[in-house]
Amino acid sequence: MSENLGFLTVIDQSPGGLTGGYLVLNGAGRPLEFHCTVPVAPSKIQEILYGNTFQPFLYGERIAQVLIQRSKLPILAVFTDHAAVLPVQPLISTPIIYAFAGLTKVGISEELSESLKTFGIDNTRLPMGDSSLDEMPPMPHVPGFDTGNWQPVRIGNRLIAIPEAEGDSLLTEIKMRARTIDLLEPFARIRLALEEAKNAA
Repeated sequence: MSENLGFLTVIDQSPGGLTGGYLVLNGAGRPLEFHCTVPVAPSKIQEILYGNTFQPFLYGERIAQVLIQRSKLPILAVFTDHAAVLPVQPLISTPIIYAFAGLTKVGISEELSESLKTFGIDNTRLPMGDSSLDEMPPMPHVPGFDTGNWQPVRIGNRLIAIPEAEGDSLLTEIKMRARTIDLLEPFARIRLALEEAKNAA
């Protein structure tokens, strides 16, 4: 089984259009491959005809599918921080995992807060931990696509959703990879790389 993970996101580079980026990392978090699309500028007619299913079509079928098919390396799974990418799942054999961007349930305890104060460290901006926060967030709605097949789970301080059909074996493997790779950090790398590519063009 491959230890490589894929990370795929889409950014709006208006007025040029939407650009997708796909980064493959090895088990140590080092880049093995990077692919990006040219900016995709949808026509007004397409937007009208597709209605509320337009974003899933554009993100999933037009951008994500192309990027994943370009990759030459075997991967364990593809992570995305855009739910509109999930409709690519029936078109590829690799599991697509949704990463809840910006959602963590890790804060500092009262004990740590008091300890920091004794050293004169201002911790007023740090979130306080709450062990009672056990509820998982709902999966985002994607028009024309059933996201109910993804099961939200917590891995460390990250919240992700894994296709239920993959079972516990994939989750076990992801937990192992999460020991060395922050499951959200690679998306920032992709965005910065896409911005650099745009500025260099």
